[in-house]
Amino acid sequence: MILKRICVAASIVAFGSGSALHAGEGPHGAVEVEFVNAEKFTDASERSYRTRPDRNPNLRSLRKYLETRAVKHLAPGQNLKIEFTDIDLAGDFRPQIDPALHDVRLVTRLYPPRLEFNYVLSDAGGATISSGHEKLRDIGFDMHSSGNSSDALRHEKRLLAKWMREKFGR
Repeated sequence: MILKRICVAASIVAFGSGSALHAGEGPHGAVEVEFVNAEKFTDASERSYRTRPDRNPNLRSLRKYLETRAVKHLAPGQNLKIEFTDIDLAGDFRPQIDPALHDVRLVTRLYPPRLEFNYVLSDAGGATISSGHEKLRDIGFDMHSSGNSSDALRHEKRLLAKWMREKFGR
């Protein structure tokens, strides 16, 4: 009985270690997302005061989104590295409207989402396939129907999804 448990445990460990995928890695390739000097981003916080980059839920959400969605646009063995250099989320905090609402983001067409980043797409051997510096902005963001209207980052994610479709297809 004990030998049977040991064999089962060993097979689980062996199977798990052989098939585990790293964060942002899928059957097509891997995605790495970095935030360069995130403390200096124009507006990436979920509150009117700045949040430390390692505790910022908006940055975590954007990273997770890219790691799960971008891999679908990659061919087998391809890797994508994205380094955000600035983020300005849709809307802004306007406490002068009502000081009690200092943590409420007012989303109007005056404050469109803006994302700035560098990217490198490479093959399995590390050779660069394409690279560039992107400055994405959607001044008509409020005119589109958003799939998930409860997602606080729906405008930024839509902007990234459009970029991935146009840049990588698939």
